[in-house]
Amino acid sequence: MPDLAAGGAWTRVRLRWRKDPLTGASARILTGEKLQPPGRPDLTALAAPPAFCPFDSDRLETATFPFPAELTAEGRIRQGRAVVVPNIMAYATHSAVGIYDPARHFLDLDELTPALVGDALTAMIRHAQAVRRLDPAALWSSVNANYLPPSGASLVHPHLQSAHDDCGLAGQRVLVERAGSWRERHGPYWPALVDQEAGGPRWVGRTGRVSWLTPFAPGGFHEVWGVVDEAADVTDLTEADCQALGQGLSQVLAAYRDWNLASFNFGLIGGGPQAREHGHQVVLKVVSRSNPEPMYRSDATYFERLYGEAMIDLSPEEIADGARPRF
Repeated sequence: MPDLAAGGAWTRVRLRWRKDPLTGASARILTGEKLQPPGRPDLTALAAPPAFCPFDSDRLETATFPFPAELTAEGRIRQGRAVVVPNIMAYATHSAVGIYDPARHFLDLDELTPALVGDALTAMIRHAQAVRRLDPAALWSSVNANYLPPSGASLVHPHLQSAHDDCGLAGQRVLVERAGSWRERHGPYWPALVDQEAGGPRWVGRTGRVSWLTPFAPGGFHEVWGVVDEAADVTDLTEADCQALGQGLSQVLAAYRDWNLASFNFGLIGGGPQAREHGHQVVLKVVSRSNPEPMYRSDATYFERLYGEAMIDLSPEEIADGARPRF
């Protein structure tokens, strides 16, 4: 490549190409110029409370709805400051929205404390367990988040979402299927990965029974994983697990804040109906997204960024109907 510092002289530069041993997905790790921002944008205007936000405490009771009694007698599920309510968007057969703190319209990355994140995850897992009791066919479960418009979030008020159905998400199914194939050839994948990475250059740390590491072939910027021991599905997670995940995720987000980052996606990925058979372990994946400067909403959410599954608002047939008259 031309070296700008040397007047355009052609220079050989190292490029690392890596292939994930489980899924086969590949990544290219660059040398030289980094995409990490030198500074953070001023988020004052973006974070200012709007005239209406359904997740704010003064609107929550009238703008959201309780769960049906057959799902939970709680109506709205509460844990600490967190509140979980039904999702008004049909992303899955069953879906919920969790609000970390209705009293805080905006929380910066370092304000998403272990307690706030842990309590929100605990409440979301209580909802997941209630769904599983009500609808045993909804065996694919995940808990996910978009944070700020560059991550695909349509609302600034920090929140997380869940999906429970009999389909699963593309990347979720791949993880489980490949873990099963790996197990047949080599034994359980996730314990072997944790054992290999522990104390090495990609090891981050441990909270409770959650091992934190960075993937060999990342699928996104600043990607970090948390692998939960002895939990094949999100419904296996205990309150202690949720608090441990909250502690670790909060610490990762605080690091993002130190690195001048401002937006992220995460996915907490359950293993579906064959989770135990295939040796899946619940894994949390978090990636950073572009900073909101200029302020815009990305058309890629956690669905596309973490699971490789498109979320489309118009059917192919509707698009064809609209384009056909032009031909």
